Amino acid sequence: MAVILELQQQRRRLEAKRGFEAWTRRFSESFAEETSLRDLRDDILRTLIQSEEDSSLLLYGLIMGFIGLGKGTKFYELESRVRLEVMDIALFLLDQSRFEVMRRLGWVESSPFCCVPLLDLVQHFSTVYSGMKNQSPQLLQSHPRYREYREVFKGDRSVFVRKLIPDAIQAFQEEEEGA
Repeated sequence: MAVILELQQQRRRLEAKRGFEAWTRRFSESFAEETSLRDLRDDILRTLIQSEEDSSLLLYGLIMGFIGLGKGTKFYELESRVRLEVMDIALFLLDQSRFEVMRRLGWVESSPFCCVPLLDLVQHFSTVYSGMKNQSPQLLQSHPRYREYREVFKGDRSVFVRKLIPDAIQAFQEEEEGA
């Protein structure tokens, strides 16, 4: 039994190494199989939360490496169905990265996914996390728009939080400039 567990751990390490390969080069940092969004430096999150091709390719490469599809540069060569699956996971990770930024700004509660290893978020997306992809964390009472948030129908509060994302991105970028 110990041998099986060791083989599983070794496999996870290799999958993580493969997935984080481009990130390690880009950010000059080591990542492990237990790395979660909460573990990422602010500058890494600043890169990921942008709606740019560069950040998308970083997410695609991470996902493709984790699930054994090769490097992110091969994303456009994937079969359409697989490419859509990778994009769905990438959008989920983008949302979660933005929620982590909002948490660091003190705007929202922690997302239930912030401490889950990125490897697990990707590998178990279709079986565990895809049904929760539209959830968002709750706005904190200290946020200036909390009263407005409370007046919104509970089912629409996730949309309310998502509408704050552009402001959060701007505030997070300005925070770096002010540092």
